[in-house]
Amino acid sequence: MRALSWRLILAAAAAACGSGGDRASPSLLEQGRLYTSWLYGREYQKLWDRFSPDMRQTFGGVSDLAAFAGRSVARLGTEQGALGERVSDIAPFQVYQRTAAFGPTRRPMLIEWSLAQNGEVTGFVLRPVPSDLR
Repeated sequence: MRALSWRLILAAAAAACGSGGDRASPSLLEQGRLYTSWLYGREYQKLWDRFSPDMRQTFGGVSDLAAFAGRSVARLGTEQGALGERVSDIAPFQVYQRTAAFGPTRRPMLIEWSLAQNGEVTGFVLRPVPSDLR
């Protein structure tokens, strides 16, 4: 499980390498929100269908994605509200980041989707927001 979490972070980090600035892309914002809603709604097949070959290799199958993401979403509880959203163009990828509060503690978490130009998911991160970024 820990190895899988690190692979996800590494996949997203690899996607984020390079330089680029923020970009206000409504379609990227909408895609990020859609993929996040699928995550929350446990619609793992829909996510799997958008995963790149490398992301599919990371998880191995939709059932592995469902096991990992299902546990994570269950532990977090219901999102209490978005604290912020950001989209970035980091060639050749686009990145959607959402900071949100969950559960009664309202602990801030980062949800990040790295996407290829065609909308394919090339990276996924779900982790607590570092204290220096709160």
